[in-house]
Amino acid sequence: MAARTYSQTGESTKTFVQQNFLKNPEKETCAFDNADIAALRASGAFPDGSVIRPFDRSIRSDVSSTNWVCFLAYPFSLGLRYPFLEFMMQFFRTTAISFAQTMPMVWRVLIVLNQFKNLTVLTSASRTFRLLTASVHTVPVSFYSFQLPANPFILKATKNEDGWQRKFFFVKRDSIYEGASLPVEWLTIGRV
Repeated sequence: MAARTYSQTGESTKTFVQQNFLKNPEKETCAFDNADIAALRASGAFPDGSVIRPFDRSIRSDVSSTNWVCFLAYPFSLGLRYPFLEFMMQFFRTTAISFAQTMPMVWRVLIVLNQFKNLTVLTSASRTFRLLTASVHTVPVSFYSFQLPANPFILKATKNEDGWQRKFFFVKRDSIYEGASLPVEWLTIGRV
């Protein structure tokens, strides 16, 4: 059984609370429609039993919800599956950054760091972070990125895909691993 789509009967958009972080919400409406959701479900990006909410243009990525988790489509375009690699999950547990406010470069850097972590030369994530000498910082509209050194060893890491912030969807918390413990709101005061 693949991830299933949530039936809209029985629950309205009242379960979503607007946080109003987006500066141009009319330009950042969702562009990830039901056809994209069907392709995502078919890809196996989520385990069996995961409940994905149908496309709804009225819901923004900066909402909070105790019932739903907002995911960007970007990490899945890199071939990631949920639950994400344990190294990545630990990063999000530690920082409390929402998946929806994580810029594409963070996902790419985390993939590279995970590869370094798996090398026998580097046996701990902390050594990997020291090697990177990067820090997490916020950019306008409460999105999070990495501050890389002047000559980073991960090339082209700062490039973002056009329209990445408009490609998002929601998954029911109680249908996924660690769903209940994932951030409800966007992080505004850093734990990073």
